[in-house]
Amino acid sequence: MKKILYAIMITLITTPSITAQDNNNGILIRKLSGHTGIVFSVAFSPDGSTLASGSDDNTIHLWNAHDGTLMRKLLGHTDSVFSVAFSPDENIIASGSWDNTLRLWNANTEQHMHTLERHTSDVLSVAFSPDGTTLASGSADATICLWDTHTGQHIRTISGYWQDDYNCVAFSPDGTTLASGDGKSSIKLWDPHSKHRVGTLSGHTDIVSSVAFSPDGTTLASGSYDNTIRLWNIDTRQHIYTLVGHTNDVLSVAFSPDGTTLASGSYDNTIRLYDVDTKQHIRTLRGHTGGIRSVAFSPNGNTIASGSLDKTVMLWKLPPLPTTNAVVNLSPDSMPSPYVGKQLTLSLNIVDGQKVAGYQVNVFYDTSTLKYVSSKNDDYLPIGAYFIPPLAEGNSVQLAASSLAGETMGDGTLATITFEVIAVKYSVVRLSDVILTDSAGGSSVPLTENAEITIPPQLSEDMNDDGVVNIIDLTLVASNFGKTGENAADVNGDGVVNIIDLTLVAAAFGNTAADAAPALWSFNPDNKPTRATVEAWLKEARQLNLADLDFQRGILFLENLLNALTPKATALLPNYPNPFNPETWIPYQLASPANVRISIWTEDGKLIRQLDLGDKSIGIYQDRDRAAFWDGRNENGEKIASGVYFYTLTADDFSATRKMLIRK
Repeated sequence: MKKILYAIMITLITTPSITAQDNNNGILIRKLSGHTGIVFSVAFSPDGSTLASGSDDNTIHLWNAHDGTLMRKLLGHTDSVFSVAFSPDENIIASGSWDNTLRLWNANTEQHMHTLERHTSDVLSVAFSPDGTTLASGSADATICLWDTHTGQHIRTISGYWQDDYNCVAFSPDGTTLASGDGKSSIKLWDPHSKHRVGTLSGHTDIVSSVAFSPDGTTLASGSYDNTIRLWNIDTRQHIYTLVGHTNDVLSVAFSPDGTTLASGSYDNTIRLYDVDTKQHIRTLRGHTGGIRSVAFSPNGNTIASGSLDKTVMLWKLPPLPTTNAVVNLSPDSMPSPYVGKQLTLSLNIVDGQKVAGYQVNVFYDTSTLKYVSSKNDDYLPIGAYFIPPLAEGNSVQLAASSLAGETMGDGTLATITFEVIAVKYSVVRLSDVILTDSAGGSSVPLTENAEITIPPQLSEDMNDDGVVNIIDLTLVASNFGKTGENAADVNGDGVVNIIDLTLVAAAFGNTAADAAPALWSFNPDNKPTRATVEAWLKEARQLNLADLDFQRGILFLENLLNALTPKATALLPNYPNPFNPETWIPYQLASPANVRISIWTEDGKLIRQLDLGDKSIGIYQDRDRAAFWDGRNENGEKIASGVYFYTLTADDFSATRKMLIRK
């Protein structure tokens, strides 16, 4: 059994996963990483403060369910922990393992209490009775064992009339029935007090992997390797409905505490939510990159935990179910990303609004892709509506507005929200916690639709994704010069960033280097090439002597760049900052090599400091690492007083003087 399960899991892990889209109205609030193997089982403590997870790494992790921190690892099992459960009084944690044992742990001290040994094969499922006095365990040895949770003693063994795995067990809320799913595609119902079988539910066409009772005990849900979920009437033992939608084995099912929603986890990497009354699919949660082994609702029903083959646990926040037919969406629902530094504006629209006098919505976005800029109310609400100042925190913006002058019906635009692009990549802008209000103070929850930002066609030479190939892209290539391996600056993909990549970027310029350089240097001073560097690039490029026209065009642009970096005249430039306190930089440029000196004078002509910079070659000495630096002190190291001072550049026969101001 164990080898077969491993073979199935390895196959599914290596199967390409479904691309994450919009989490379909479920917000992924935390991803818990720490396990080094598949997470087989997750369970909330009855008070919702702790989440337990059992894993293929032989451990149980206890997490703080509120902030996601790992509180403790429970060690002792010698094989995979396949199932975990909390007792109703929160005092005990039970775990079942492929080492053929169960373990009971004190949930308060987190100490091992008992090891339960009776099974002769993998323990696949554990479940507490509603009163917490009895623990049931299902095993691959074709038996179900019942245990006294206080003493750890074996009470009785339940077995069928044929050998088969009991993959899952669950007590009814009143404790009178024990349900089990098996490898024969059926569900057995047992009297746990007499170990008699009281019913069989048939209909699945493959292994039954999970069973769960509704909170009122009238309905049983079962998940199967036949990709379906079935709902059964416990009183009549009749099949009620088959829920479809998963495209691979359904491994886990769970009812929400109020019984209105059923969650299912599947090897298709998704969690699906169904309305129990209408039997309709209402949400799909996507984010895991491996099959979902286990799902569990928090006691308040606001959070779902999921454990996966991708070795992680995820926590999902669920917004309230729609209570109106209105739809609030973002438009456009899909658009290519503008380039870095550009802005995009999305409209917050409403369709089929009914008596709307106000709204509130949280807009979630990817902060590694977008930066919030602004938002404003639109004209859907009556004139004079008050637009509450947007609340931007972390990766969300809360928008809200209210009108005292009446209500609006139908379609329109509630607001607009503007972002700046900081990286060009795929992302989703999501809506959450959307509330509509009427003039009487009543509220309703609409359906919501999100927007996706896609990657636009890109030029391989556009290093910084700003939509234009210019001198900044050339300097980005220069900053990676000589690097090997995968690198965005390796334009021609030969594994090394070299002069060929540089000239290809230069060949793709939208503007000449001479035109672009003066306006753009200041944006990227750390990567600015010097005249000597460009001379070296040109020399190496010419030595390659490639006949390719683009390459030759690149050489021409490098020549233009060298020309732009070669001053037409020697000049003294304005110091920066100015006024300053206590230090400043003095830039200059040389049209010919010279011995350079900077002299600092008081307003009445007294020399207080002299900076001998030595012999300098042709070039622009403007950046902080090249310009002359003055720390605001005289020749004796004393700080000088506030006031007007003059500085003089002497470069061989050239001399020029400018004024500067120290302000303290």
